[in-house]
Amino acid sequence: MKKIIFLLTVLMFPIMTLANDITNETNITINNKNNNKLTDKNENSYITIKQDENIIISSNNNIHGIYIIYELSSKTGTITNNDKSITIGENGFLHEYIDIYKTFKATKELTLKYNEEVKIGEIYIIGEGEIPEYVEIWEQPLDNNTDLLLFSTHSDDEQLFFLGLLPTYVSKGANVQVVYYTNHNNNPKRLHEQLHGLYTVGIRHYPIMGIIPDAYSETLNGAIKNIEKANLTVDDAVNFQVEMIRRFKPSVIVGHDELGEYSHGQHILNTHTLKIALENTNDLSYNIESYEKYGLWDTPKTYLHLYKENKIIMDYDTPLEYFNGLTAYEVSKEGYKKHNSQQWTWFTKWINGKNNSYTKSTEIKTYSPNEYGLYRSLVGNDIIQNDMFENITYRKDQIKNEEPTIKEEIKEIIENPKNNMKYIISPVIILGIVIILIIRKKNKVH
Repeated sequence: MKKIIFLLTVLMFPIMTLANDITNETNITINNKNNNKLTDKNENSYITIKQDENIIISSNNNIHGIYIIYELSSKTGTITNNDKSITIGENGFLHEYIDIYKTFKATKELTLKYNEEVKIGEIYIIGEGEIPEYVEIWEQPLDNNTDLLLFSTHSDDEQLFFLGLLPTYVSKGANVQVVYYTNHNNNPKRLHEQLHGLYTVGIRHYPIMGIIPDAYSETLNGAIKNIEKANLTVDDAVNFQVEMIRRFKPSVIVGHDELGEYSHGQHILNTHTLKIALENTNDLSYNIESYEKYGLWDTPKTYLHLYKENKIIMDYDTPLEYFNGLTAYEVSKEGYKKHNSQQWTWFTKWINGKNNSYTKSTEIKTYSPNEYGLYRSLVGNDIIQNDMFENITYRKDQIKNEEPTIKEEIKEIIENPKNNMKYIISPVIILGIVIILIIRKKNKVH
């Protein structure tokens, strides 16, 4: 029953109108002129807002939040009301939610102004109550704190050839970061789709967009020629990946099939440069600029899709409690549906089967999303071969393990009295410390 409810919610999502969406009860003007494109429910119809133009938002109800859809990225600006103001747009997020109530409490009128020209596709005004499900509240990328780093080539590869991967590890509590090798800046619609898809499968940390324009080829040389047309080099691509690895310091990296799945040149190039990057991220002399910014890193484990050696088989067909009983395969299918512009392609039949006949990921025989190989490891080969985190501990579990127990803290006091003189003044103080430690531990549990 939970599965049915979840699916109905996802399917109804585009047409849902909730009571706490008060956009229709709000007047939005630009320099005192109305423009319906800001509230036409079409995130791909943009309005250019010039520097210092005033966007006045006036509602009959208290405004608790504002959700803004930009074209390519946000720009910095301010929201003001009387003598209070907040800065927005600093994160560069394409979809930005601003908590109005946190700063302004109950207010019915706001002025929005940007420091430079910006293109906006949609503005939603949120009232009191639960935030509508269509609102994406993105968090900062996972600097220095990533369990799994996925190098997806294009917008939708993360839902197709890496199908099941993201919801599987999100459900396990892993810190998951997605980095795209290419960008779709020439087709902003696909940027919106990838954010909607990622959010659907549980990703909350904002992805990184690549430096390489999307271009098709069927060979490595063809992909290299395409990036050269964009005034980029293979070294530029390697440096980008080295910087990303040093920045996020992942425990596990996942990359594409060496043959590019269906022989897409950019998939091939992505893995080609990733292999070079992996050998240089811990080299002090390589890319000194990113070293000075992020330090060095040597990734413990790297998996490649369809890699023949040290194979593992992922299970994407077991119901996940985190996703209300849906399997990772089913969740990724919902994520792929957010890529509206790609539904006409052969990928749709590949992921769903003819006439939507597939019910399990294992029914996908070509470019199986379940099959990976351990390309590189600092922690030995896998034995069980069904989990990328075999021999690896999640960051959240590392923190728990590093936390000293009561016995360890008392032992430290007894064995190192010179370092803990304040604790051994009298037996009464020692007893008091033991009681405090016990109380503190109980509070952590509760």
